Amino acid sequence: MKRSWMTWLAAVVMAAPPANGQVVQERIDLDALRKIREEGMSRSRALATAGYLTDVIGPRPQGSRAVKEANHWTAKQLGDWGLAKVVVEPWGTWGRGWERVRYTGNIVKPFAQPLVGQAMAWSGSTRGLVRGPVVILDATDSASFQKYRGTLAGKYVLLGDPPKIQQNFSIESWPYLAMEDPPRRRRLSQEDLENPNLKPDFAWSPLATRLERRRAGDRFADLIRQLKGEGIAALIVSSPMPYNIIRVMAIPGWQDIRQAKVGEPIPAVVVSLEQFGQMHRNIKRGIPVEIEASVQNRFVTDDSLGYNTLAEVPGSDLADQYVMFGGHLDSWHAGTGATDNAAGVAVGMEALRILEATGLKPRRTIRLGIWTSEEGRHLGVAGWIDRHKELWPKISVYLNVDNGAGRLRGLWTQSNPFMAPIFQQIFAPIRDLGVSAIKEGNVGGNEHQDFDDVGIPGFTFLQDPLEYVLRTHHTNADTFERLIEDDLKQAAVVLAWTAYTLANRDEMFPRKR
Repeated sequence: MKRSWMTWLAAVVMAAPPANGQVVQERIDLDALRKIREEGMSRSRALATAGYLTDVIGPRPQGSRAVKEANHWTAKQLGDWGLAKVVVEPWGTWGRGWERVRYTGNIVKPFAQPLVGQAMAWSGSTRGLVRGPVVILDATDSASFQKYRGTLAGKYVLLGDPPKIQQNFSIESWPYLAMEDPPRRRRLSQEDLENPNLKPDFAWSPLATRLERRRAGDRFADLIRQLKGEGIAALIVSSPMPYNIIRVMAIPGWQDIRQAKVGEPIPAVVVSLEQFGQMHRNIKRGIPVEIEASVQNRFVTDDSLGYNTLAEVPGSDLADQYVMFGGHLDSWHAGTGATDNAAGVAVGMEALRILEATGLKPRRTIRLGIWTSEEGRHLGVAGWIDRHKELWPKISVYLNVDNGAGRLRGLWTQSNPFMAPIFQQIFAPIRDLGVSAIKEGNVGGNEHQDFDDVGIPGFTFLQDPLEYVLRTHHTNADTFERLIEDDLKQAAVVLAWTAYTLANRDEMFPRKR
């Protein structure tokens, strides 16, 4: 069996030489792989870990008491499993936390029906149960708002037009246009993995696109400031997703709110696309629409710091060097943060547990980072990186798990010309687990990007899509039911094996020039 695997490895290496033309034979320990697979497949704790985070602790908005409870709970679990140097470490100041308390909403005219919705993150509260008429606000900035001044007191304000439904999925338009089911597989086939045109779901956006989105956000934040003095009942915006799926977002200007630079924000609710459209059409018809709602949120001010949880398996002869992996603990509040990203946290914790339980001794130290504030502009990982500059030359590579709850199928290159032959050798013995793809692409939005930004090789896994972009990302559908135990087991085994093999390399992982 070993001879057959080595024959396969030699074929893989010869087929794909690195950019410098030199091939380095990786240390492929098949006995270690056998132990990792046996432990990970037979005694997995991954689903139980994700279940506690989602069903017991629940949604974990940054700065909330729940995310800090999750910091300490994950640390306790890692300590109970025997991991070394378990610590809950502050990364910096976050400011005020925000928590959803209660929402009740009904459309009462032209006919009674429950109003499906969720509070916008960092929005304020109504004064109890408030009934009022619904109006359309056709304004995009403070200049176009002037005609509404003095006319909105006590009213529920619909902002903008209903999102348009598109039949074909497009990353360029998502999530700003609603979408029907795109013609896309839940699982990636081998043909998909071999397709040179396969692109990341979350690619790095061009600078011009990012700047335009920021300018649009600034304009909406200015509009929200104008609304604050009008005494509206609440702001109503549409979810960008159909079928009563509520994809939440933060109220524009939320950064100033969390830093207490402004006072109490206005109440704001994201409602179902279908009901937003219904109300909008009736108002255009001249039919009166009324809402009765209570929105109750609270701010948390007893601890302004943010925290990461870290743990490790100590190395041996190269213990002062590191292979790192991780995912983020914080989540949005609409669901319970299962696929984004209790799954990634559970997989990372399980991978470290597997390595400890098997008694394997990696050459380099393998460290897990459970980050917070990923949904708040990556402040957790960025804070850790900034506070530990002395480790930059010692971190060989960083791996991230945060693209849903599907199986790991490969990696994106992040424009590193040296990585493909290394990972092709590492993945060769686990092709039967569905791992084979090394795909050209730069993925944004995950913590690997922060390591890559300072010159540390950082990569994120290509995963089976399942329902992530389509239904669960930042929505009320992101719950425990979306998790598949076999997928979590596979991902933890793949991550443990990949990290262990990288930790045993003779050289540090090659960096971009």
